[in-house]
Amino acid sequence: MKKILRSLWAVLLSAVLLCGPLLPCAGAESETVFLRTPEDWTAFAQSCRLDAWSQGKTVTLAADLDLGETEFSPIPTFGGTFLGQGHTISGLRITSAGSNMGLFRYVQPGAVVQDLTVKGTVAPEGSRSAVGGIAGENAGTLLDCAFHGAVLGENAVGGIAGRNSVSGQIIGCTASGAVTGESATGGIAGRSSGLLLNCENTAGVNLTRTESELDLMAEDAGAALAELAAAGDEAYYLLNSCSDTGGIVGWTAGVVQGCVNSGDVGYPHVGYNTGGVAGRQNGYMSGCVNHGAVHGRKDVGGIVG
Repeated sequence: MKKILRSLWAVLLSAVLLCGPLLPCAGAESETVFLRTPEDWTAFAQSCRLDAWSQGKTVTLAADLDLGETEFSPIPTFGGTFLGQGHTISGLRITSAGSNMGLFRYVQPGAVVQDLTVKGTVAPEGSRSAVGGIAGENAGTLLDCAFHGAVLGENAVGGIAGRNSVSGQIIGCTASGAVTGESATGGIAGRSSGLLLNCENTAGVNLTRTESELDLMAEDAGAALAELAAAGDEAYYLLNSCSDTGGIVGWTAGVVQGCVNSGDVGYPHVGYNTGGVAGRQNGYMSGCVNHGAVHGRKDVGGIVG
């Protein structure tokens, strides 16, 4: 027994001599990155071009950042822990062409982004699929984050995340402003196969009128559009221009629990599968509430379309 103890002591003593007391070994350098200026953000975005760079790192936002005067680059992919510490990133403006667009384009499985507020506009050109205020696509955890502004896209468009994958969790997040899309559009997430828990939306979802000579607010607008559609007019596209629109999520096959929507959803006589909480629901939903007005043409509901 004494021989074993002496051996263990020798190993511990060698470690102390090599690494120094109370200090990490040379191979275990600090994995914490602090962001204090827009220039720090730019360098951070460039480093995250490599999938593995952020994995295992903790990135701490140490001050509010205004990116309005900066040549902004979204974070291509993030796999670590991002601590917003209650700070705000403002002046966000994304207009470049592409999909998976947001402050973070892709949040990897196991990654965490928390306690962060973002203000600005995400309105890319081109394919415009998976567009969100915080993340284009989330496969990790977005915790206690908020987005204030406008998000515009085509498919899978959300105030917080455009697409929330099976491993994705969006918890305690809020959105305000306006969210607009053509398919799978939601105040929190556009399309979700993961978890949406205790989130709240006050943003208007698909409230913008599609251009038309018709007055869609008129009492007889529904009948007029139906008549034109039956005659093969372009109004057929107008009638069905938005599908799967929800105050919290546009389309879900995952879990939606304890979420509250207070934003208005949909435009009168336009679109189908429109709901105060979810446009289309193929998963599990519990304890959700809607306070907003809901409009649409077909399959319209206060909770689920």
